[in-house]
Amino acid sequence: MAMTLRKSLILGVLAEESGKTKKARAKLKNKLDATEKKLKNQTLDKKSQEISKWIERHASDRVSVKKDISLFDQNRNSAKMSRNIEKLAEELAVDLKKSREAIDQKKKK
Repeated sequence: MAMTLRKSLILGVLAEESGKTKKARAKLKNKLDATEKKLKNQTLDKKSQEISKWIERHASDRVSVKKDISLFDQNRNSAKMSRNIEKLAEELAVDLKKSREAIDQKKKK
C-alpha cells in the first residue's frame, strides 16, 4: 500500500531536510524575494510614468483655479456652516441670552 506524501510527512516517515537543502531553499527564497521586490519597483515606476503621461494628455481639459488652494490654511477660508449647525448656533444664542437675562434679574433682586 503506497503512502501519499502528505501522510508520509504527517507520520514522520520521510527524513528531515539536510542543512545543505535548507540553506539552498533559503537562498532561493531570498533570490525570489529580491526579484519580486525589483519587479514591484519597476511596476510602480512604470505606473507612475503612465499617470504622468495621462495628466499631460488631459492638460487641455484642466480647469484653471484662480484662488490659491492649500490643504490647511489656518481656517482662513473655512467652509460654510450647514443648516443644522446654524440652527443649533441660533438655539444656543437664544439660550445664552435667556440665561444672561435670568442672571441679571437675580442680581437686581
